[in-house]
Amino acid sequence: MEAGLPNSHAQNVHAPRVVLVSCAELGGSPTTPDEVRVWVIPLDNPPANEVELRECLTDEEQERADRYKIAKPRHQFVTGRGLVRQILGNCLGIGPRDVPITYTGAGKPILASGGLHFNVTHTDAIALIALANSPVGVDVEQVRKLANPAGLVERFFSVAECAAYRKLAPEWQMRGFFRAWTCKEAIIKTMGMSVTTLSEFDVELDPERPPVLLAARHPELVAKRLTLSAWEPATGFAGAVALLS
Repeated sequence: MEAGLPNSHAQNVHAPRVVLVSCAELGGSPTTPDEVRVWVIPLDNPPANEVELRECLTDEEQERADRYKIAKPRHQFVTGRGLVRQILGNCLGIGPRDVPITYTGAGKPILASGGLHFNVTHTDAIALIALANSPVGVDVEQVRKLANPAGLVERFFSVAECAAYRKLAPEWQMRGFFRAWTCKEAIIKTMGMSVTTLSEFDVELDPERPPVLLAARHPELVAKRLTLSAWEPATGFAGAVALLS
């Protein structure tokens, strides 16, 4: 079952068209250039168990999973990569293990045969898998009280974003922070950039306004058409998708 994302940012006419897909339907390619298909995966109850999903991984990926000494990150990796392989395999008409996943120089996993683009993100509770016809990035964070959010803003955000954060009413600052953070993470994941570049572009912090890329100074972003969509993928979580077109 598919559902279009409630359009809380209707003014942003160029926003990606996020289509939420049921976990029971692990397949189906995006039908338009602006469509991003997103699966919201409950990590405590994924659509397949870890043993089944491990069988979808290549030998190299299984070895990578075994290097995780803690069960939770191992489960997150196996679940995310296994489901990505199932989704891509169903789209391509091949077995999950045969999906040709490779890595960019920056370490971003991509489909070697091109055509479809994917990205994965997770918290302790949920994972998001995004599928699109062009480079895509997705991020999710649990909205929670932070010990020093202003310090994180000063450390990672741009000068303009710091000023915008300070102008927000106190009751809006937490939502503004997580909306901006997920948008910025989605952007760098789309482009294969590092967190050290977060201050080299500006996004809208006001959660009442459309999520947009306001300014870019990093050479990977200058003259690029990159659009954003932000929403609540589950109660108490902030999610964002960035799409390069």
